[in-house]
Amino acid sequence: AGDREYKSRGATNEVVKVVEGMKRRRLGGSDIVVSELGLGTQRWVSADFNAPSEEDCFAFMDAAILKGGVNLIDTAEQYPIPSSSANREGDTERTIGRWMRERKVPREKVVIASKITGGRCARASLGECMNARIRSIF
Repeated sequence: AGDREYKSRGATNEVVKVVEGMKRRRLGGSDIVVSELGLGTQRWVSADFNAPSEEDCFAFMDAAILKGGVNLIDTAEQYPIPSSSANREGDTERTIGRWMRERKVPREKVVIASKITGGRCARASLGECMNARIRSIF
């Protein structure tokens, strides 16, 4: 099973299509295609005094993804930064998931790039940590 031959889906960084004026490029030689711009979410719903609220974040995703051709969201299990007892780690991913459910955004419409940090995941396998990230979004 591990000796399957890799077959490139196309040229790295190839512009595959344009959506709402936004170029989408092939990620490596994979069949994953991402917008040239993405949404960074580190401070979304954080404890920072001027952090965007969930309502603001929904508006960002509405404008960028539903109207602007963006399909890439960068997040992490540790977000938001800074966190607090009211703004817990993982709330950013949960906000993305709520937006997708409320707006009925098909999973195939977005590419979610998440990361994990050493903390809690140091004791678990990488697969378990990534599966937990997926569950928190969907």
